[in-house]
Amino acid sequence: MTAQKIPSTLLLHRRAAAFTLAAGALLLGACTGPTEAQRQATASAPPPTDCTAWVGTDRNAMMGGYLLGQGPKGTGAKECVPVLMTANHPPPDYAGGDYYISEFTDDKLKARWRACKEDPACFKRIDAQMQRWLPPNKERATRSTGVVDPSGRIDPDGNVDLKQIRRPAFFAKAPYREGIAEADARTWIVEFTAPRDAFERIDLKMTGDIKLRGWYIEGAGIDDGKGKKVRALAIMAPGGGGQLTAIQHPDEAAYRIDEKTGKTVPVSFPNATTETMGQRWWRENLHALNQAGFDVLAYDRRGEGLSGGFSDTNTLEQGEDVFRALAALEGGRGLRLLSPSGELFEGETARGRLLAGMKANEIPLMLGGYSRGSMSAAWAMTKNYVAECTFDMPQPSCTPPKGLKNIHGAILLSSFASGAGYVGDSPDLADRNLFLGGMAADHHIVFYPNSSTLAGMDRWPAAFFGKGLWDRAETLEGTVAAYNRIRGVKEIVLARGPHSIETWPASDRDYLRERMVLFAKTVIVGGRTMPGARPWKDFKSLVATTPDSWEPSSRPKGPAQAAKAP
Repeated sequence: MTAQKIPSTLLLHRRAAAFTLAAGALLLGACTGPTEAQRQATASAPPPTDCTAWVGTDRNAMMGGYLLGQGPKGTGAKECVPVLMTANHPPPDYAGGDYYISEFTDDKLKARWRACKEDPACFKRIDAQMQRWLPPNKERATRSTGVVDPSGRIDPDGNVDLKQIRRPAFFAKAPYREGIAEADARTWIVEFTAPRDAFERIDLKMTGDIKLRGWYIEGAGIDDGKGKKVRALAIMAPGGGGQLTAIQHPDEAAYRIDEKTGKTVPVSFPNATTETMGQRWWRENLHALNQAGFDVLAYDRRGEGLSGGFSDTNTLEQGEDVFRALAALEGGRGLRLLSPSGELFEGETARGRLLAGMKANEIPLMLGGYSRGSMSAAWAMTKNYVAECTFDMPQPSCTPPKGLKNIHGAILLSSFASGAGYVGDSPDLADRNLFLGGMAADHHIVFYPNSSTLAGMDRWPAAFFGKGLWDRAETLEGTVAAYNRIRGVKEIVLARGPHSIETWPASDRDYLRERMVLFAKTVIVGGRTMPGARPWKDFKSLVATTPDSWEPSSRPKGPAQAAKAP
C-alpha cells in the first residue's frame, strides 16, 4: 500500500531555488564554508574539565566535570559537577567546514559501512551490534500494556474495539491517582491508518497498512494576554519503549543500588506492579500542556504499545506519521474516533471533528518528543522546513519541504536531534556511525538522525531543549550546537542527571515541565524571548545553571565529593 496523500492544503512549498540548496546540503553534505552557527558553536566550545566525580545511573563510572560553587549565585562551597563530552572530534588540521555536519551525512555514514563490510572483523563486530537494534527492538519489551492489569490489553494488529483502550479516568484509582484523569471528559480515543515502513516492506515483504492509536485531549485555548484564547495543538512523541496507557506504580524505581558494589542495577519491566517505567511522568507532561490550554495529541509509535506494526525503530518514518495524523484529522481518511461520551466516528463522519474546527495548515502547532520521540519530531521539522529526503530507501532522493507555516516550534527532551556526530560514548552505542550507516543502507531503517536535522535547524522558528548533564544519547556539546542554530525563541534547561528524566529529582522534573509549558505558550502567542530563562554566556556557565539538586545515585556523599568509585 502507498502512503495516504496529504490534502492539498498541506502542500505549501518554498521557492524551488531555496529547496534545491537545502536538499543538496542534506543529501550530499555540501556545506563547506563557516556559518554564523559554526562561529557561535566555536565560541561555546567546552573548556577542559577540571575535576572528576562518580556518576551512578546510568553510567556507573567516574566522569570529568567542572568545579562549581554551590548555593545562591554559586557563592558556596565548590563541588565537581560531571558532564558528558562527545567522543567525536575533528582532526586538528580538519578544513572541511562544520565537521559535525559534513562528516555525518547519509552518504558518508553509508560509505563507512560499505568499507566496514570489506573487513570481515569489522563486519562481524558491527553486524552483531546492529542486530540488537533491528526490530523487534531487543533492548526493551515493546508490548507491555495490559500485562499488570488485563484491562486495556488489545491486539494492536487486529480490529480493535476502541472502547477497550484505557482512558485517562483509568488512572484516577488507587494507587495511581494521576492528574491526567481530570482530562477524561475532554479525551477522544484516536486511530490513524499508516503504511508499513521500508524495513517491513522491503526486508520482511509485509503488505497492508497499520494503525496508530492514542489520545486527543481537547484544550480550552491559550491566553494571549489580550483577553482572547488561542486554540493550538501540541503533538507529543514518547521515548523508546514509551506506551501511552501503560501502568507505572507511583512507588516504582528505575533502578536499585547493589549493596556490595554501590553501583546501580536497572530494574526490568514489566514486573508485578509496573508495565513500563516513565509513563507517569510522560502523562504529567501531557496534562500540563492541556491545562495550559493546548489540545494535545499523543499516540504510541508504530511497533509499540497500542499501535500496530512490527518495526519501532525508523524515526524518519515516524516523523512522517505526524503529517499523516494531521491529514487524517482534517480529511477523515483512515481515521476512527471514539468521543468522550462513547460515540464512534469513522472516515467521512470523523473528518473535521477535532483540530478546533480548523484545517491542518491553520491550527497553531507545537511538535515535541522525548528521547526517540525527539528524533521523530526533528525529522518532522526537517521535512516541513528544509526538504523531504528518503534516506531509508535504496536510492535516496529529496523533494520540496511541506512548508506548513503554522508549526511554531519544537520541544526536544533528552534529544538526539543534533545527529550522529554528537551521540555519546555509551558502550551500547560504540561504533555507532558504522551501525547507523548499516541500518540505513542494508535494512532501510533511519534510527539516529544523520547530520541533516542539525544542518536545517537554522530554518526552524523556535526550539526548547531539556536534558541531563550526563545524557548518554546526545552530549551537551550537541545540544549547544543545535541551540546555536535556532534563530527564534529558544532555551536549554539542564539537570544533574542522566538521559532518563524520570530518574531526576521531582524538583528538576517540575522545573523542566514549567519551562517547557511556558516556552510552548510563548511561541504560540508570538513572544520573541523566553521570560525568566537562566542566563549563561559560555559552556561552563551553562553547566552552572543547574540547581544543586542531584539524581539520587549520583549525589555527592559529602561537602567535597571524593574522586573515587564506590
